[in-house]
Amino acid sequence: MISFRQALRLGLIATAGALYLGLGHLAASSEHPPIIALIVGLLPLGAMALVAAWNSRAPALALLLFAACALAIAINLDNLRSHAAWLYFVQHAGAMILLTITFGSTLGRGHQDALCSRIASFVMLGQLDADYLRYTWKVTVAWTVYFAASAILSVLLFYFGPVEVWSFFANVLTPVLLGVMFGGEYLIRLRAMPGRSHFSVAETIRAYREYSRRR
Repeated sequence: MISFRQALRLGLIATAGALYLGLGHLAASSEHPPIIALIVGLLPLGAMALVAAWNSRAPALALLLFAACALAIAINLDNLRSHAAWLYFVQHAGAMILLTITFGSTLGRGHQDALCSRIASFVMLGQLDADYLRYTWKVTVAWTVYFAASAILSVLLFYFGPVEVWSFFANVLTPVLLGVMFGGEYLIRLRAMPGRSHFSVAETIRAYREYSRRR
């Protein structure tokens, strides 16, 4: 049973996530969205760029370039408001493509090297047997196909459909489908791997974040 502090934390995270998605949908589907919606949309890209600059081989130069880009964006916020949908599109499609490459690039070197196999080995104590590694390899394939399909659908909807439909897919359906993928995989794992110790959906997400941080 979760504590009050954990419940409060989860509630705050859920509220912040819902607010971000709502502002994203508003900004992407509006011809002239509020400045706050545009700024919120820039935050994830800005945070990733800042981390990349900080960890680069020449951090001083990279941080200077980051500051110059941030200043240029701040000066041109009004112009960016007219192209907010492009900002969210690049962010969504780019993330899906990057995740496709991240998962897919680990599939050709054996079951034990697949990304989901690595994460499972990182979390679970002891050596994983061949059946479990074969299963986690298939899970990696499933995630690769999911991210690739999401990227393709994002591009098709953005270029050939109304921007409102694309925005609904990117900002509303995407997190729902991610939850379905995580929950569905957990239920399938319980059935496909009976009698094993299993980590929950939340533990899976934490394990992926920790694995990514330690790489």
